[in-house]
Amino acid sequence: MSSKRSILGVWVIERGSGRNLVSRAYSDAVKLDMDLIAPFLSATHTFIDKASNETLRTIDTETNRYVWEANDYLLFVMVVAKAARIGHMRFMLEYALNEFMKTQVPEGSDIADVLENWHGRTSTFKKFGKFIDELVAQYEETDEVLVAGKSMDCLEVMSHLFRGIMRVKTTKANKRKIVNRVLGLMEAMLDRYPFLKTIPIDVAGIEVLQIDVYSVSYQHLRDALEELFRLLAKATREIVSDKAYRDMVFNEVMPYVKRDIKRLQTYAILDDVIRYMF
Repeated sequence: MSSKRSILGVWVIERGSGRNLVSRAYSDAVKLDMDLIAPFLSATHTFIDKASNETLRTIDTETNRYVWEANDYLLFVMVVAKAARIGHMRFMLEYALNEFMKTQVPEGSDIADVLENWHGRTSTFKKFGKFIDELVAQYEETDEVLVAGKSMDCLEVMSHLFRGIMRVKTTKANKRKIVNRVLGLMEAMLDRYPFLKTIPIDVAGIEVLQIDVYSVSYQHLRDALEELFRLLAKATREIVSDKAYRDMVFNEVMPYVKRDIKRLQTYAILDDVIRYMF
């Protein structure tokens, strides 16, 4: 699994007292004392709840985001990357909160009794801490596989589109002009997208399939390829005739899009469905 994570840390905290029942750190990016911050998180939640008559759901810092889920007795808090999907994070917090209530509250008792008789030993909830570890690991592994798959799909689609554009009916000299024009336009992109520096560009197309999908985030990759697509279309339109450009769009590019759209829509649906099937 790569070093890029969505979930950086998790707390299970007693509301009111701020006592830390379970805490887990999954990244060095969370440079704080997990026990020390638990009362602060609880106090922040209580303050927002009472001062604004609203329930605190998220707080953003410069680099991360804190996501809350609560019942009358407990707070479940995650610190996640800004790029993490908040809907997925909330689902996991709700799932974990329900699991805690089912597995950590003995039959014939209630959560109030459990907390009243708890003397602060985190080892009491060690088994639940391992459950959190497993849940997070499953999510991160599934997330990475799905995102890598989406990135590879993105590369495949854009590779086809780049080749489709370069099949425009024009002279070889014009195609070389298109390549040179794209190379010139790309210069302004390379600081933002350094992984584009080494991709071959010639009269056959732009060989994006060699980009390592594990070394660049999906959104960053997609932004780069879409911008590159616009530049190639712009360069082509400037150099070839209107008729040649129009024929290329309808005869080379659009047929591929129509053939592939169903597979891409299916993949987008799977992206959400699989992650919710814990």
